[in-house]
Amino acid sequence: MTVRAPAFKEGLTWLNSAPLLISELRGRYILLDFFTFGCINCLNNLQTVRSLHARFGKDLCVIGIHIGKFEHEKEIDALQDALRRYGIEFAVVNDPEHHIADAYAVKGWPTTILVDNRGYIAHHASGEQKLTEWVGRLSSCGLQAVSEKSNQRVREKELAYPQKVLTAPNFLAVSNTRNNEVWLSDYDGRVFDVIEADNPMGMSFKEGKLYICESHTGRIISYDTKSKAKHIILEGLRNPFDIVLAGNKLTVAIAGSHRINSYSLDSLLLLDSYGNGFEALRDGKADECQLAQPAGMALMDETLYFVDAESSSLRKIEGNTVTTLIGEGLFTYGDSDSGEILLQHPQGVCPGIIGDGCGGGRLFIADTFNNKIKAYFPDDNSMRTLLSDLNEPSGISKKGCELYIANSNAHEIVVFDLSKMESRVMEFSFTIL
Repeated sequence: MTVRAPAFKEGLTWLNSAPLLISELRGRYILLDFFTFGCINCLNNLQTVRSLHARFGKDLCVIGIHIGKFEHEKEIDALQDALRRYGIEFAVVNDPEHHIADAYAVKGWPTTILVDNRGYIAHHASGEQKLTEWVGRLSSCGLQAVSEKSNQRVREKELAYPQKVLTAPNFLAVSNTRNNEVWLSDYDGRVFDVIEADNPMGMSFKEGKLYICESHTGRIISYDTKSKAKHIILEGLRNPFDIVLAGNKLTVAIAGSHRINSYSLDSLLLLDSYGNGFEALRDGKADECQLAQPAGMALMDETLYFVDAESSSLRKIEGNTVTTLIGEGLFTYGDSDSGEILLQHPQGVCPGIIGDGCGGGRLFIADTFNNKIKAYFPDDNSMRTLLSDLNEPSGISKKGCELYIANSNAHEIVVFDLSKMESRVMEFSFTIL
């Protein structure tokens, strides 16, 4: 049975385009991508949809329908920032109350729907889609591919949506994510090295080597800071977001597959895996627990703490068991430091090591969609807000009494002095061409 594509609800906010009507698009194929910008599976699907938009040009009308889960995602300014960050140029309509999604019987993120040139639904698919399959499907409909625009990048000496930051003993490393590079600078902001990396995220440093997560390629690469040699350490991971090195163990938060894996640094063989691949919040042993887009990790007193972005939770791995400290589930979130402590899509966490200046024994959390930095006290399960009015802080690292914060949507690194409770924006200069 063929179903006619429902009309779009009027009065919604459109970005990148004037409002579009299904009736006025008759004669063209329409690709609808239902997404929310905090969901890693949606972001992966956006890459496929963006490629289809570039490949088929005007023959294919691509429309993104943004159905935000979190309150922050429903804000127009936040959505506009997300479109800039991910290079989305096709039309997007904000559907915060899911009017269009309900009309199209969309039940989950992401969902991709093809409307044919007669105005009928030709294909309805849930989950991440494969580019090759869609190229074949659209080609069989008679759509002609066009020459894609060159993707060659001119290096800009500016930060663009930095996602993560790492304080090493003698330098600061910044994942300049939108520009596909990592900056190495001294603590006065003089950049002395730039490392090319594809969508770089979390980093760790050991014995002269910087280990970098490449989210889009699914790789962990190592970079020798002296010889500048770069090697692939691990590959085939679905969106590695953060990495921790301890002894001879390399632990990776794999956001796209909702797992945390530990590997031998020598053999690179898998040692432990936490999460069964289903996106949910459930505690238990390694093969029983469920994670929801782990985005940041912190090792403190031999306990591995991590923030689970989609469940807005703080959790820990101790004794081969995952336990939740803050968080109730995929749809429980908020902003509360007392009573029922609540977070909203946190993406970064770092430890306050005892003896390392201020803040010993605490965890410092980048509460991303609340635009705040918070301190968590494991001893009594209490929380305190340290810094507000940020713009999607997503990475955090500590050196002495200072927190270095990747304030992503503001394109800056904020330094917060715990001893003075004051913040400043770091200024960068280049000592290289």
